[in-house]
Amino acid sequence: MVIPPYRNRGYNYDITNSTAYDQYFVYGRNIYESISRIVDSIFNEYVRRQGQIAPYFTSFCNGTSVSCQGMSQWGTVNLADRGYTPLQILRSYYPNDIEIAQTDIITNVLSSYPGTALKQGSTGLDVQTIQTYLNRIRRNYPAIPAITDAAGNFGSSTKAAVTKFQSIFNLTPDGIVGKSTWYKISSLYTAVTRLADLDSEGNTLGIGTVPPSSVLRQGSSGPDVITLQYLLNIISEYYPGIPHPAQDGIFGSGTRQAVIAFQQIMGLQADGIVGPLTWQSLYNAYHGIGQNTPSPAPNPGTATYVVQAGDSLWLIAQRYNTTVDAIKRLNGLTSDLLNIGQILKIPSSQELPYIVYTVRSGDTLWLLSRRYNTTVDAIKKLNGLTSDILNIGQQLKIPT
Repeated sequence: MVIPPYRNRGYNYDITNSTAYDQYFVYGRNIYESISRIVDSIFNEYVRRQGQIAPYFTSFCNGTSVSCQGMSQWGTVNLADRGYTPLQILRSYYPNDIEIAQTDIITNVLSSYPGTALKQGSTGLDVQTIQTYLNRIRRNYPAIPAITDAAGNFGSSTKAAVTKFQSIFNLTPDGIVGKSTWYKISSLYTAVTRLADLDSEGNTLGIGTVPPSSVLRQGSSGPDVITLQYLLNIISEYYPGIPHPAQDGIFGSGTRQAVIAFQQIMGLQADGIVGPLTWQSLYNAYHGIGQNTPSPAPNPGTATYVVQAGDSLWLIAQRYNTTVDAIKRLNGLTSDLLNIGQILKIPSSQELPYIVYTVRSGDTLWLLSRRYNTTVDAIKKLNGLTSDILNIGQQLKIPT
């Protein structure tokens, strides 16, 4: 196939017009109204593995002129004719624990680089992110030394790991995480965890345990604002005086009002500015909620399992008709790593306890699943839902 020279026209991309990679689009050309309506209704939905945050990589080919690992255009037609739902069709090609998640966090393209180089003495969530990435990368590149610094603190062991990483990948070995090192670490982490492959390990870093080091105020934007808005939304469930800000990555008047309300409740200076004290208080409140929300006692039928060579949490979850998240929660696991001979408690497949929740304005199944540490699919299954549409005042059973 001849690729039009889009880069030669000043654009930073090429369009292949191959269904293995992208779809052909001509600005101003007529489109199908039915397709437009569908896109408008589902554009904020994505596929992920249960208990994970990162989207699950899926591929689609027409199955004739172009083939790839994943869904086939004509295979999906046959399944649809047999009455399969969209989720059942997806699970016919991909792991059975995938789910269709929904997010209301809609932003422009954001840069993951924090904007300031990280070096010895730096602290915060960005440092914790780099530490998490490097500790995973060193499983594939053992020459990188282990990081023993506290999470979020850029100490001597973090500098040593960064320096070795830089020397391996032909970067200036100065132990400083600038833009080029940040993106190289991110790229290698994506590669070793196969985030862009069908057998992805997934990514469960989330907001971490260390607050960002940025100072936010009205007019700020970016990933740290999304983190702030997410924290405020969760905390507002337990502190009714705090309003729900929109999770759009933009620090507007609504977010400022929520910050001021939080600061007043916590006895902080109510200036609407999120600095170190407010960040720490937000994280303390958020993690305190998780620690003080009672967990159900294990079911009497809980089984024990000894990890064998070749096991993974996903395979074990499928074997026992449960979820990866349920196994991790029952065993207090914080990662997906298993050791041969390790003894795991496996939850039974009986119905889990639940709470009753009344849907409010702005709620989505995805937000509720994050708020109550469950999954969209679990909520839908417990309530017999066949779509993601919610109505204000609707009562839902939420698994706990």
